[in-house]
Amino acid sequence: MVSRNTTCSKKQVTQTGQASASLAVSFLVVAPLVLFTALAPAQADDTHNHSDETGFYIGLDGLDVLSTGTYAGLENPNYNRLTFLFAHRNEDQPESSHFHSIGAYSYSGSLDNLTINPTNTNNRIPESYSEQPPLTLLAGTGFYTGRLISTPTDKEYGNLTIEPVASLKTSKELDNQYLFNSSNGRWRSSLEGANIGLQLASISSGLNIGDSAGVNIVNSVGDIYTIASGDNFSFTPTFWTDAAAPLGNYSASFKLVDLGTGSNPTPFEESGTFSFDFEVKTVPESSTVFGLGIVGLLALSLSRLQKLTRSSLN
Repeated sequence: MVSRNTTCSKKQVTQTGQASASLAVSFLVVAPLVLFTALAPAQADDTHNHSDETGFYIGLDGLDVLSTGTYAGLENPNYNRLTFLFAHRNEDQPESSHFHSIGAYSYSGSLDNLTINPTNTNNRIPESYSEQPPLTLLAGTGFYTGRLISTPTDKEYGNLTIEPVASLKTSKELDNQYLFNSSNGRWRSSLEGANIGLQLASISSGLNIGDSAGVNIVNSVGDIYTIASGDNFSFTPTFWTDAAAPLGNYSASFKLVDLGTGSNPTPFEESGTFSFDFEVKTVPESSTVFGLGIVGLLALSLSRLQKLTRSSLN
């Protein structure tokens, strides 16, 4: 009898030891996965990172007559207008790279009862058809400490740098060359002589637009910020709220204007109206995600250990 009890006791110790070893192995295997999950938001899309590529451009519409669509054959209401553009690049098929005009002038109504609208149905960033949520405002640093700011991310539309279409002319990247020459050269016209301004059309309460030093560039509807003259500029607005801003969506709308103080004797026509959409939401810190993952892992492993221990005692 004593020998049998000793054998059972040894069996229990062995199974418990195996369970403990299983717990240790589970932790070593799964913990790196938890860490990877915690860090994933910072590197969510390794295949195509949009944070370092310019997405937004200012061009001059060189198409005088519409050639496609319901209103083909009519004068283009955007001809010789400044136009806000978003670049859709395709690295796999660079020849398909193209621009979308954002908030350009558009027609509506029947051919015998036309209306010209100072915007179009594709007038928001992120573009509505993409079904991408508003751009998330994240914690700022430096001049923007204590604020939530627009920050380049690996998501499309996240890099808010704005350049002239002419900046693509000398690029050695194939997709940029296709962009520059897209739509039969519609956007290749020079902005030389223009003095380009960004005019605020509307803005949500609590949302602000600043420069690289944290100073607001516009404050009230109608205010104009001078971006630059001609074809050589790079401008990145910073949208921000206070760090304690209420959760929810925020928007700002603009149009581009030629201030008429450049060398161009006839200022270019203003653009249509376009909007940027942002959101303030609760974003868990990586350490919090990591901690929650570890707690869940330990709970799962301990539950498994208890089941194995009870099984060895039966």
